[in-house]
Amino acid sequence: MLPQGTTVLDAVSYGTSLWSRTAKLTTRNSEADETIYYFLKCATGDNGMLMMSGEYESMSTIYSVIPTFCPKPIAWGEYKGKPATYFFICQFVEMGQSPPPAEQFCTSVASMHTNGTSPNGKFGFHTTTCNGNVPQDNSWCDSWEEFFAAGFRHMLNLYKVANGEDEEISAQSVPFFAKVIPRLLGPLEAEGRRIKPALLHGDLWYGNTAVAVEAGVPMVFDACSFYGHNEYELGNWRPARNKFNRKYVSTYTNIVGRSEPVEDFDDRNILYSIRFNLHASILFPGSTRYRNMVVKDMTTLVTKFE
Repeated sequence: MLPQGTTVLDAVSYGTSLWSRTAKLTTRNSEADETIYYFLKCATGDNGMLMMSGEYESMSTIYSVIPTFCPKPIAWGEYKGKPATYFFICQFVEMGQSPPPAEQFCTSVASMHTNGTSPNGKFGFHTTTCNGNVPQDNSWCDSWEEFFAAGFRHMLNLYKVANGEDEEISAQSVPFFAKVIPRLLGPLEAEGRRIKPALLHGDLWYGNTAVAVEAGVPMVFDACSFYGHNEYELGNWRPARNKFNRKYVSTYTNIVGRSEPVEDFDDRNILYSIRFNLHASILFPGSTRYRNMVVKDMTTLVTKFE
């Protein structure tokens, strides 16, 4: 997987991850006569395979569009002699400030969204990607409304597996799918309007971003990409915990604008943020913090649009 002539000299634990083990590799390449560093991530089982392969495909796609915006992905695979143990390896980049400055960062995000083009014009991705250790349904769909609804149903099913039946969420889900999603997402692709499936990072909170120390540019990592509505990315910026405040949102929308109908922007942002809070409820089963956010925001939208 590494370039010919590479010898691994050292591997030390580096960084933190709740879902995998991570390390910094020090290598020596005899042909180039230089020391090269790599970042390694490992996980086990079927879910580990989805995590590592999904991250490699996501980061490779982002790198192909804007190579200054993420470390160069190298490979993913299964360890020899360690069945069901999988790895992802990429260029090692020393990271500094997080989150990055708004202007630089939002310009790069906008470039990724604008220049990342769906290979078939549809919403989805060619493989499963994982938000944390939660697999996403990236099945190709012709419309954004269809894709978002399918993905949300998938997450609700995973929520039930992680937390059990939730009567409040189940009750709100009926009008949520029947009224809220069609009301907020249908108009994006009605009356002659269309939205371009944009390349998304998929989990763009501040912990997955930083400034590269040497290059001085913003970078992203831990992607779980798919092609979707560019504003979906901003749903993860709504919760205060993610540290992308209104300045980041306004900086981004000043670059790319807001989708029509513009008056629905904030309600769409609430809608998209619900899915990210649902992800958190799955990642941390038993915690009521994120679950209560989901119920509150679902109730707000259902009350408004039912």
